[in-house]
Amino acid sequence: MLMRKHFLVMAFAICFCTQLTAQTYKIDTAAITFENQQRPCLRVKYDASPKTVKKAWDDYFKKTYDVKVKGIGFLTNKEVITATDVTLVPVSEKRMNMYASVVDAPGDRSELSYFMSFGYDFFIGPENYAAEFTAMKKILNDFSVEFLTDYYYSEASRMTSEIKGLEKDIKENNKSIKKNTKKARKESKEVASGLQAKNISMQMENDQAARKIEELAKAIDAIKVKQAGITRN
Repeated sequence: MLMRKHFLVMAFAICFCTQLTAQTYKIDTAAITFENQQRPCLRVKYDASPKTVKKAWDDYFKKTYDVKVKGIGFLTNKEVITATDVTLVPVSEKRMNMYASVVDAPGDRSELSYFMSFGYDFFIGPENYAAEFTAMKKILNDFSVEFLTDYYYSEASRMTSEIKGLEKDIKENNKSIKKNTKKARKESKEVASGLQAKNISMQMENDQAARKIEELAKAIDAIKVKQAGITRN
């Protein structure tokens, strides 16, 4: 009986740790309809919005490979963003076309489908161009790790700043409440009533801010778990 309890405790601990360190992203081999044909692709989901992912994709390829991605910018935001007639040496020294479809996914997430071709109709896949397809997955892993590391850091920093702002508001309201309470003792009944109403309003603001701080703190904890799960796959 003791051994059984020990086994159950260990199993629960392993399961709990696995949940805490679950992979933040997962790359799957899939297919996408493009130009009325099914094309092999690599697919991954992110917590960020499609526009955020597209902008990061453009920045990454421009910085890392000197490749300019078209379809995302100040006046354009296409579903499929492209880089045509480019050289991506880690994949091949031949000229290629690169595509990324980034769309909304359930749960305020985005789904990126990454695919490439030699010329017009020779699309890279796990069967016809296995080595090149593997190289594409490495690139997608590289992008995912860098993008998610930066994204979650930025989100956590934004939330931390918001918490500090709310804490400052609470502190200022508390000072005003204390000042009004002290002043009310020396004023007429009518003035004291008005000051009390102001205090009630500020206390309600404080309660709302405290709830928001609690929500943000939980969100930051969730981000920390996701940061720990940014691992290549």
